[in-house]
Amino acid sequence: MARDAHLGIAYGHTATVAAIRGGALVFCESEERRNRLKGSSGFPTLVLDHVYREVLPAADIASCTLFQTSALGYHYLKSAGFRSHRGSGLANDAFKAQLVGAGGARMDDGLVAAIARERASQWTSPDDPATSAEAAAYFSKATGLTGDRVLLADHHVCHALSVLPFLRAPGPVLVFTLDGMGDGVCASVVILDGASARMLSQTLEPRSIGMVYQLVTGMLGMRMNEDEYKVMGLAPYAERAACKDIEEEMARLLWVDGDGEWQAAFGITEILSAKLAELLRFRRFDHVAGALQAYLETMTCRWVSAWVRRTGIRRIACAGGVFMNVKANGAIAGLPDVEDLAVTPSAADESTAIGAAIHGHLASGESAPIAPAAGIYLGSRFDDGAVDRAIQAAGAGERYRIERPADMAGRVAALLAEGEIVARFDGAAEFGARALGNRSILAHPGRLDVVDKINQSIKQRDFWMPFAPSLMAEEAGRYVVDPKGLASPYMMVGLPATAEGQARLPAALHRADRTMRPQIVRRDWNPAFHALIAAFGRLTGTWAVLNTSFNLHGEPIVGSPEDAIRTLDRSGLRWLALGPYLMHKSS
Repeated sequence: MARDAHLGIAYGHTATVAAIRGGALVFCESEERRNRLKGSSGFPTLVLDHVYREVLPAADIASCTLFQTSALGYHYLKSAGFRSHRGSGLANDAFKAQLVGAGGARMDDGLVAAIARERASQWTSPDDPATSAEAAAYFSKATGLTGDRVLLADHHVCHALSVLPFLRAPGPVLVFTLDGMGDGVCASVVILDGASARMLSQTLEPRSIGMVYQLVTGMLGMRMNEDEYKVMGLAPYAERAACKDIEEEMARLLWVDGDGEWQAAFGITEILSAKLAELLRFRRFDHVAGALQAYLETMTCRWVSAWVRRTGIRRIACAGGVFMNVKANGAIAGLPDVEDLAVTPSAADESTAIGAAIHGHLASGESAPIAPAAGIYLGSRFDDGAVDRAIQAAGAGERYRIERPADMAGRVAALLAEGEIVARFDGAAEFGARALGNRSILAHPGRLDVVDKINQSIKQRDFWMPFAPSLMAEEAGRYVVDPKGLASPYMMVGLPATAEGQARLPAALHRADRTMRPQIVRRDWNPAFHALIAAFGRLTGTWAVLNTSFNLHGEPIVGSPEDAIRTLDRSGLRWLALGPYLMHKSS
């Protein structure tokens, strides 16, 4: 067999493996689905083993690209003992936590000097020849590939390349990458045109709006680099007028200038952190969240608009952790100068694995272009035999009533129409943080009572967090305001609801501003899930279902039939559609 496949590995936040073959994205899965540690970092050993066993043998791998250019990533892995674990592992996280926990200590020369000394001691470059050789030997051993097949690529280049399978048309596209930091860079602007890339701008780490959002998340008592989505969900509850002064003060610390370049009042992130803490102490938590979100939307829109004007390119694409913020993406989509918007699904560091695999494909001189993705159902799948074994091993037949419906779509749709909540585990797993029907909990989007049921007895979620709708593509225009006809198959863009959407889908909208982050479900991408929504529409007149990820709070989305049964056992769920079986808990 010819070596014609290319792997990409992200081993930072949410470690992930992706595979490209013949220009097509054929696999992508994160380590957390297998080791059950949410956001698991470290080397994705379990997923890589699965790839070699079930997807592509190592003999077929022409290249494996890692998403950092230096031995810094090796130092990160070495400090963690190379094990999969939770947490960012950044050397200065503990020091940042001390600043956040100080409650906004006043700045003085002594604190500034202490911060500068700490910064210098923690970020000494590890790129000496001996370390680089040690890193190369480790990565060759960890991947099981000879050194000539192991490549390194810049973090933000991997982010930029990750958009390629998700573009709707050929031709030049203006790509924006934005995150906390990777390889010392926090933002870039790139023109992509097929296999051609031209870097227009890069922003170094201290000028990171992604880091600002992370720091403020921590100051609100939430987990940095994990709970930013909760701040986004809280923000619409605050009145904009009450947040305005905080937003303006934030914009004096970090801003976008007239040329579209990020600028900062301070050159060290830890000083920025202390200034933010000073600014925000004694301010209402909802006002802080509202100001932070408004600030992010204002600055990202200013940044995008400046570069669209400078280049004349109106088709844009976005990748990087900041673009997990669907509200900001919606604001960008609404800019008059933006003609089309694509956002990499699960745009944080996990998707750099996709960009890394594409880098290997392009670097090898492969003639096949990168093919458009037909959905992202790219993870593990389990046949009926695996489901049978899981049910038997768990003794589920002794605890639950189990049936095998001839028409699963119709049966589940009828339950949803009656107000039941049904978990669905079927087909290949969708890649990323957003459940897209195959590893989902589903409910009637028109019944507000299901919101409290899911929050309290199943997911244990924060009460202010919204759910999302999955809309049948043929009827989506009824429910979502989308004058530009944007593709939204991955829940990556926040959009307003129409009047009919507000009337029909109240449980699947944000309660404060009546927006949604829709999944537009195409029949050719997921026939079984599309059939379920169609059956629900015929019963209720609503061609959409409420969709939330199939997991308990704080856990990854379920990764196996065993995980699905355990979640049924441990939650208030009463119905589980597991492969060909429908399981019912009577109480």
